[in-house]
Amino acid sequence: MRIRSVCFILLLFSSCFGFAQLQVTVFTGVSLGCAKTVIASNSTIDVGSLQVGTNAGVGFCLVNTGASAITVTAITVTGPDFSLSAGTVLPLVLQPGAGSPVVAGFNFAPTSAGTKTAQMGLVDDASGSPQTFTLSGAGFTDFGLNMLVPGTETQTVTAGQTADYQLTLSGATIPPGPTAFNGLVSLSCSNLPQGASCTFASASEVLQPGNESVTLNLAVSTTARTAASLHNPAMKVWYSLAAVFALALGASRRRLNRVGLFACFIVLGLVTSCGGSSKAPSGPTPAGTFPFTVNATSSGVTHSKNMVLAVN
Repeated sequence: MRIRSVCFILLLFSSCFGFAQLQVTVFTGVSLGCAKTVIASNSTIDVGSLQVGTNAGVGFCLVNTGASAITVTAITVTGPDFSLSAGTVLPLVLQPGAGSPVVAGFNFAPTSAGTKTAQMGLVDDASGSPQTFTLSGAGFTDFGLNMLVPGTETQTVTAGQTADYQLTLSGATIPPGPTAFNGLVSLSCSNLPQGASCTFASASEVLQPGNESVTLNLAVSTTARTAASLHNPAMKVWYSLAAVFALALGASRRRLNRVGLFACFIVLGLVTSCGGSSKAPSGPTPAGTFPFTVNATSSGVTHSKNMVLAVN
C-alpha cells in the first residue's frame, strides 16, 4: 500500500488573556474531527515511509477553541524532499470556536533511501508564533513499515489487557523502482516494558510482485499487577533457598541423597526458565508510557517503526 495522503488537525488554543498554544492531532479525514493523539508544538510529526520516487500529500485543518479570532498569515516548509503545497488561501482567519477547511500543507517525495527531515512553521497572531514542527519521513528502495491508519502508533490499555495495532508492510514496485522487492520479512518487537510481550498474526511475511503490501496485526499483551508471576524476583529467591535446602538435605541424609538432588535440579530449572526472547522481563507491567519498536528484517536489512504503549 502506498501512502497517498495524510491529514493533521492543528489546534489553536486562545484564552481571553491572549495566550495561545498550538498543538497537532493526527487524523485521516476531516469528518473524524479532532482525533486522539496530540503532538505539541516543537515536536516531531512522522509522515511515514515511502518508496523512493513516490510522494505523499499532507493536509491539515486549523481549529480555534479560544475566545478571540486568530489570523494565520503564512505557512513555511524548509528541508530537502519536503515542499509546500499550493492551494491554501492566506491570510486565513479562524473565528472563536470555529474550524477551517482542509489546508494544503506539504508534499513528501523522497529522492533517496533513508530518513528525511524538514521544518514546518505556522505564522499567526497567536502567542508563541511562529509555531514550529519537525517533519520526519523515510524513503526506501526495498520495503517499508507504516501504520494502517496514520496516528494510531499509541494505544492505551489497563495492565493485564492487550493492545492491538495494525501496520502495513510494503515492498518496492516497478514503477517507480528499477526492481521490485521479493523476499521474506521477519517481524519482531524490542524495548517492551516489564511483563509485556508482542505477538504477530504471522511472524514473517513474503513480499513479491502481486503481493506487494500486507496488513500486519500486532498484539502487545501486558501482565496485571495483582497477578503473582512464577518468575518474579521474589519467587526466584525462594526457589534458590529451596534448592540450597534440598542440596543440604541430600548431603546430610544418605537415604534421601537422590531425592534431594532431583528436587534441586527441578527448582534450578524453574529459576532459570524465562520464556522466549521476545518477552520483556517477567513481572507485572507498571503504569506509564513506554516507547517500543517494531522491526522488519530481510536479508540482513532492518527497517523499524516507533510505537507507544500506554499502560494504566
